[in-house]
Amino acid sequence: MELKQYAFKPFNKDTAFETWIKSEGIPILREFVVRDVRTVEVGPWARTGGKGAWLMLNTAADQTATTPYVCEIPPGRSLEPEKHMYEEMIFILDGVGATEVWVDEKKKRTFEWGPGSLFAAPLNTWHRLTNGSGQKPARFLALTNAPAVFNLYHNTKFVFENPFVFDDRYEDEESEYFSGKGEQKPGRVWDSNFIADVSRVALHDWKERGPSARNVEIELAHNTIAGHISEGRPCVYRKAHRHGPGAFIYILEGTGYSLMWPEGKPMKRYDWGVGSLFTPPNRWFHQHFTTSKDPVKRLAMKAWGQKYPIGGWELLDKPTDDGGDMIEYENEDPLVRRMYEEELKKSGVTLQMPPVNYKKRA
Repeated sequence: MELKQYAFKPFNKDTAFETWIKSEGIPILREFVVRDVRTVEVGPWARTGGKGAWLMLNTAADQTATTPYVCEIPPGRSLEPEKHMYEEMIFILDGVGATEVWVDEKKKRTFEWGPGSLFAAPLNTWHRLTNGSGQKPARFLALTNAPAVFNLYHNTKFVFENPFVFDDRYEDEESEYFSGKGEQKPGRVWDSNFIADVSRVALHDWKERGPSARNVEIELAHNTIAGHISEGRPCVYRKAHRHGPGAFIYILEGTGYSLMWPEGKPMKRYDWGVGSLFTPPNRWFHQHFTTSKDPVKRLAMKAWGQKYPIGGWELLDKPTDDGGDMIEYENEDPLVRRMYEEELKKSGVTLQMPPVNYKKRA
């Protein structure tokens, strides 16, 4: 693979990352909510040998750490081998195939994947994805922290041709690295390097977030970027919360809507269904509501995890009254519940939660 050495100009109005993705020559989708990632238009991507599109959601200020992209592998083809100094988490949207990973080309490890698979090639290891079908394309969604890396170093040679080996993350001799085995850790964490199907990962109760709340935190390949799977059951809803930028939510099952708002500003509603992708802006409160009769499942791919934390975890379940980032039901705007009750009536069902004694709002 021959890489284009891009010259980054100082005092450019664009970030180094924005400058680089524009040079890639593939579509750049700038939306607040992508209705269906599975049908996003992709264009020829010379560097990878496939087709792709960058998904620049919200504002550039919210995407200085992580940004997702969609890539399509043509039938019966392989992408170009690549390695890079940014982390990457890959979720298979459609298709079957295999991935090779190596540091030493004589010691390649290969694992197979299909729809719903989630994995990460360890940092700066060579890897190549191959479409196992000769009839139809394979498509995946990936989250990277390439913005942080490009904006820091603004040098493509450093990013793609760096010889450093992270042997604390991966060694060629680790034969079971991508076997699918994992380990349950405290805090609802599943620590693994390959998940064959995210829909089969066990979820755990999260009573602090609300009735019937369940989720599992996912750590992959000793990365800083991580994920989680959460479930939204019909007729109940979780408490609103907020956090920093970089969490991209993909809808696996069901339909519903989210309310999102910056503190002190009006709430905005965004509807979604299977295949939708969105990201709450930095420090915006957000709250998700199930409107389908069956539960909703969401995969969040995000800039932070618990294995190598970067701060803020202790605030997620802490009420705003105590300086945290979660709004208790009695502190929320009564409009939140009324809106959801009206939605449930359209499906002939009612809210299955006890009444709330709202506190007076300032």
